[in-house]
Amino acid sequence: AEASQPAPAVFKAKLNRALLKTFEEMMQNVGSPQFQVVDSRPEGRFRGTELDQGLESGHIPGAVNIPFVSFLSETGHEKSIEEIQDIFREKKVDLMKPLAVTCRKGVTACHIALAAYLCGKRDVAIYDGSWSEWFHRAPPRYKISELKRNKA
Repeated sequence: AEASQPAPAVFKAKLNRALLKTFEEMMQNVGSPQFQVVDSRPEGRFRGTELDQGLESGHIPGAVNIPFVSFLSETGHEKSIEEIQDIFREKKVDLMKPLAVTCRKGVTACHIALAAYLCGKRDVAIYDGSWSEWFHRAPPRYKISELKRNKA
């Protein structure tokens, strides 16, 4: 109900490479799945039916779509842990198994990582190249798009 008064502190960030996925790791995962992939973009961009800020849209093979806003309440706060767990269950994402998250540029994917963290999963990796890198580097057969499929 009132503004907090945090005490000044020193924060030193330390890169944990285990929490980052590279394009090569994502490509390898398509051929031989070692971890689940969740894409946090809106459904139309994931499905390939809407442009993704100037890029053709679509998704990485095997990825599950959970738009990041799914985890937010009407007031913009994180939903309860129970609600978050239900969302993961509904999408068949097992928080006991390895998980990597993606979006367009690696930013909104962090919402999925935070949601999983709130549920006790501390090791969610981010593919920060996300769709922007995947679109430019992956072979066409690895870009799943309903729009392209309907045109074929």
